[in-house]
Amino acid sequence: MEFIFMILSSLLFTIPNYFPALFFLSWFAFIPLIYLIKDYDYSHSFIIAVLVGFLNSTFSFYWLYQPLNSTLKMPFSFNIFILFLFFLFSALPLGVWVLINKFLQPQNSYSPFTAALSWSVLEYLRFEFLNLNPFNYFAYSQSSFNFIARYAAYGGMFLVSFISVLIASYLVKLFLEPKWKKGVPLAVFLIILAIIPIFIGPQSDVELKQLKFDLLINNSQAKSSTFEEIENEIDNFASLLGKKKNKYILTAEDSLSFDLIRNSYYREKLFSQIKAELNGSYLQLGSHAAAAANYNARILNSLFLLSENLEVINRSNQELNFLAGINLKNKEKIIDFFEGYLRFNQGMIKKSKSTEIIEINELKFINLIAEEIFIPVISRKNNYAGNINLIINAAAEEKINSKVYNNLALAAAVYRAAESNTALIRAVSGGYSAAIDYQGKILVKEKLKNDLKSFNLTLYQGESYYQKNPTKIINIILIIFTVIAFVKIMIKLRKNLSSRN
Repeated sequence: MEFIFMILSSLLFTIPNYFPALFFLSWFAFIPLIYLIKDYDYSHSFIIAVLVGFLNSTFSFYWLYQPLNSTLKMPFSFNIFILFLFFLFSALPLGVWVLINKFLQPQNSYSPFTAALSWSVLEYLRFEFLNLNPFNYFAYSQSSFNFIARYAAYGGMFLVSFISVLIASYLVKLFLEPKWKKGVPLAVFLIILAIIPIFIGPQSDVELKQLKFDLLINNSQAKSSTFEEIENEIDNFASLLGKKKNKYILTAEDSLSFDLIRNSYYREKLFSQIKAELNGSYLQLGSHAAAAANYNARILNSLFLLSENLEVINRSNQELNFLAGINLKNKEKIIDFFEGYLRFNQGMIKKSKSTEIIEINELKFINLIAEEIFIPVISRKNNYAGNINLIINAAAEEKINSKVYNNLALAAAVYRAAESNTALIRAVSGGYSAAIDYQGKILVKEKLKNDLKSFNLTLYQGESYYQKNPTKIINIILIIFTVIAFVKIMIKLRKNLSSRN
């Protein structure tokens, strides 16, 4: 029976990663977990929680084998061993939370506030000091529930986690103490959540404007290189571009299979076919291209912003991969040690992202390419968003081929939009292209394949509360948690001294 409850808890935690509309199931995941550990000692409780966490990691992050295999020059058995260790480390936070929550809870009752407080504090501390898994945040499972996801504008993902776990913990309390009066605080809390954005919404003096965009997702022949295939790719791209309706046209990360910088023959052929089609529009074109025209230059994952005259207005290069989101002491030394076994540029892990803001007419935007979407644009140390009105995320997700990864990437995009009150557009091949408003609400979500999609999007020119005060709310949570923990420790010490006397 114990194992069945563990499986049940894990399934409830992970189903929203496959089906985001079932976000509420993750709230019920705490019920079998807390029910299992409530009568066990600390060591047994920790083991159960770690096992549940390991199952969560296995169900949610199995797809990591593909990027791991392409990243490490190691045999299959070694990669599986590394993945096992990663799943184990990813499970530890749940085990630690169970211990802390068990210690802080009242003896004869269950406090939802304490459970939510300890969860959000642990998530924040893990993010800042020991973030081994940048995908493993409870808020990602709530991205389809804009009712609470929009609160990222006030306290980032950590405030959303606090709210979500507080709701889940009230359900636990109702299960442990099934009295209707116990549900009154939850009802009041939900009403407060609904009211707050009415009174604390976007600033009234900022500018709101609506613009029209086209998303062009073509069938790139990235795995092929014959003359005929590339010719067909160019013809297909030009044909899709001919259907454009709006001034701004965005493409995915891998729209071209040839090097736009060094392959002048295909570049000129492409430009000759699309010049007439642009006709006063701007095109952001994704291509794997050399840093310079010489043949020794490094190949970069780039987005080229082209004018109607096909002049390159701006070139954005992918600067980070998802490993850059890992916070670990001596990370650079570890990377240097494994340098000979890695198949990518180590600089994409070590350095920070630049804050280049691209301006065209009424647009002020930044580009996030591929896995850069998992790196928060606002944190205690950085604010990449600046004074912008749009974030563009271009990616190619066929190489991972996982529904869970597609959903996690979209969830990350929701929080990049909500935490900065900035509209976001995803131009993605092999995943979900999307339009997300400045409050983190998904307006358009579609897997486009060799198609062009037009839509309107309202842009918000201003800064979120979280952007102005990235640590204020989490600092309040940390202070309250510290006070509760201190009081609990003092009470325990006093009881121990009294028992001795």
